[in-house]
Amino acid sequence: MNFIIAGAGYTGLRVAEKLPKSDICLVSRNFDHDIQFKIQKINLDSDSNKIKTVDPFSVLYTIPPNKEKTLDLRLQNFTNSLNTRPVRFVYLSTSGVYGDRSGKLTDESIETNPQTQRAKRRVEAELFLEKWCKKNNVRLVILRVSGIYGPNRLGTNRLNKNFTVISESEAKPGNRIHISDLVNCCINALRKKNLSKIYNISDGCHNSQTWFYKSVCEYSGINMPREVKVSEAIRTWEETRLSFMRESRRLDSARMNNELLDELKYSDPRNGIIDSLKEEKFSID
Repeated sequence: MNFIIAGAGYTGLRVAEKLPKSDICLVSRNFDHDIQFKIQKINLDSDSNKIKTVDPFSVLYTIPPNKEKTLDLRLQNFTNSLNTRPVRFVYLSTSGVYGDRSGKLTDESIETNPQTQRAKRRVEAELFLEKWCKKNNVRLVILRVSGIYGPNRLGTNRLNKNFTVISESEAKPGNRIHISDLVNCCINALRKKNLSKIYNISDGCHNSQTWFYKSVCEYSGINMPREVKVSEAIRTWEETRLSFMRESRRLDSARMNNELLDELKYSDPRNGIIDSLKEEKFSID
């Protein structure tokens, strides 16, 4: 089986590194690294691309929608660019499609209720792919991914710059996944048989984002962030960050654990934080 990975960013490159190089083709607008794989450089904001494929192949699509568009035209341009049809299409969506669940446990049967433009674009992309895959007899797997953390994704730069967090007493449940576990989910979604269509991707720990940042500080030696009330955050935080604060849910990842992932490496985020800091060459306290 050959694999096309759309997007050469944080997740896409790490997935590519764990698959046989001879089977991989990376598709992206920019390649900022020394790439050791076959590449096709295209601009998905244009509709004049052609992607060369080698049958049989599956797709992992990691590219976010254009922030300035309602529809995900990048995704549509990508599907139009394929000269043949894949066996399987794995799409990285977001758990934000569920909207605010007031901290309730949320499995894949819950209807989407996106509150932000960012999440609405993801729902539109999911719906588009459902129709496209059905029409073209392509197996679709949607991964609704929670907050990704890992090396260089712990927020250490922000925490060193007077970063504030919601007080623990007011903080809402959180959901996250270590990049290593996400990569394994992506690879299994490309390879495993008899998969469901939608999977929540989360480590099952619902400790708040305040707890997470304080844990990063504890192990890295960075000063603890100042905790603020929600009322102060509303006055001082930027809108994007506030949009995350307004929503809460506890992702149910039982389907992921039972069907998709053979073993969750970082069920305790503290271990994921420690290993990530070590990779960043931090001296662990």
